Amino acid sequence: MLVMLSIFLSIFLSFSSQLHLSSGEHVTYKAQFLERLPLPATGPESIAFDAAGGGPYTGISDGRILKYVNGSVGFVEFAITSSNRSEEFCVGNGSVALDFTCGRPFGLGFHYQTGDLYIADAYYGLMVVGPNGGVATQLANAADGVPFGFTNALDVETETGMVYLVDYSSQFSVNEFSVSLQAHDMTGRLMKYDPESKELTVLLGGLGGAAGMAISKDGSFILITETVTKRIRKFWLQGPKATTSEILKEFTVRPANIKRNEEGEFWVAFLVADETGSCPSQQQSPGLRISGDGMILEAISLDTQSGISEVAVYNGKMYIGSPFLHFVDVYAWASESHRRG
Repeated sequence: MLVMLSIFLSIFLSFSSQLHLSSGEHVTYKAQFLERLPLPATGPESIAFDAAGGGPYTGISDGRILKYVNGSVGFVEFAITSSNRSEEFCVGNGSVALDFTCGRPFGLGFHYQTGDLYIADAYYGLMVVGPNGGVATQLANAADGVPFGFTNALDVETETGMVYLVDYSSQFSVNEFSVSLQAHDMTGRLMKYDPESKELTVLLGGLGGAAGMAISKDGSFILITETVTKRIRKFWLQGPKATTSEILKEFTVRPANIKRNEEGEFWVAFLVADETGSCPSQQQSPGLRISGDGMILEAISLDTQSGISEVAVYNGKMYIGSPFLHFVDVYAWASESHRRG
């Protein structure tokens, strides 16, 4: 895991010096720290909650998906993605050398009507596990005959149950992340999986490091973060622009995951380090709240001591994901309407 950390840390530049936002386009919100939820291994890359509000659920570097119960119990094992995993070698390890054996779950998303949890595993592709957890079932590891290189994120459409997912690259694996940046890899893909027909369809190719994706509240479009090209792309699912895409927002640093909130806005996270390649303690990790039209509504500052991969806002709280940390940090969150009230 130290190798993976050094790869990520060596390529991201400081947010404050490089992400230029025009004055008046946003406000900066200092999030209030509430609590820290400890984990048995690093890497809570993505956050999810079930239909009953249970969680957070998160995947960690030793290959497990964990569910947070309460302050007394903490996180417990919910699911695994590798049927060949060895508890002796995998639990608490997080070694890159064991990633394929242990699995590495990244993106998570529930279908609330069935309780199924869909998983984007970096090595095993698209997977699913039922409401009671256990060993996940592999649904797809290739599309149009081309194997996934690094399945990174997904989202589930609430009404239809369609699963949308991105493959960061069809040429490079997660362990070749820095190489993909140097090569300016443009082989990422957006795909749709139909749980009823079991059909997987490629909707869009040529993406520059598809790191995250989120479906709009009305299901009319998808926003995709592209790490290699430092931008957000909008893909239309419905309306006169259906099946077409456009560049929505460009940055000077590399975006990570993107997550929709309950109001239908989107949170974009940025993994950051300073110019020396280190990640200083007590840095103010960046996250942006944007509209579906790409307008930056708000920038947040956090006390989390590392770069972040995801900002997930749920039920008045903000949960912070990061590939570097042994915990999930929780902050108080209030929408602008509640703050004014």
